[in-house]
Amino acid sequence: MPQRRDVKVPEKIDINMTPMIDVVFQLMAFFLMTFKVSTVEGDFNLKLPKDERSAGPANTQVEMIDVILKAKPDGDLLYVQIGGKAPFGGGLRGFADLTTQVALKVKQAREADQEVPEIQIDADDNLRYENIISTIAHVSSHYDAEGKAEPLATKVKFKPKE
Repeated sequence: MPQRRDVKVPEKIDINMTPMIDVVFQLMAFFLMTFKVSTVEGDFNLKLPKDERSAGPANTQVEMIDVILKAKPDGDLLYVQIGGKAPFGGGLRGFADLTTQVALKVKQAREADQEVPEIQIDADDNLRYENIISTIAHVSSHYDAEGKAEPLATKVKFKPKE
């Protein structure tokens, strides 16, 4: 028959807190050293009205240039149209005409000390992606007569579907 031993259980178990505190301080130091404050916080792009002392009335309304892209059944670009004007052809010639028209409107806005117009693209659903990217590239910048790249429209958005 096995014998029973009396085992004494210690009354109090001591927990050594020193290593735990060391680890906590090391973690705090690590997170404080690696934390990077976001530069976006507090950077608000506000459109405030012009100063009351300006010569004319405040023009806070930004002109919108509607670019309409129509597609062929196979997804190729059929034509480019700005607003209600006559459509340009498709392909490189249509994009060149688009860039010329947008550059003219941007130049007029800058000479009148107004904000650069915004571009709103209304594309057919089956239009190929490369044509949309080409449109954005052609309305965003162009090369002037001296061969320097000049920015055009800085805000390009898509027309919401109804």
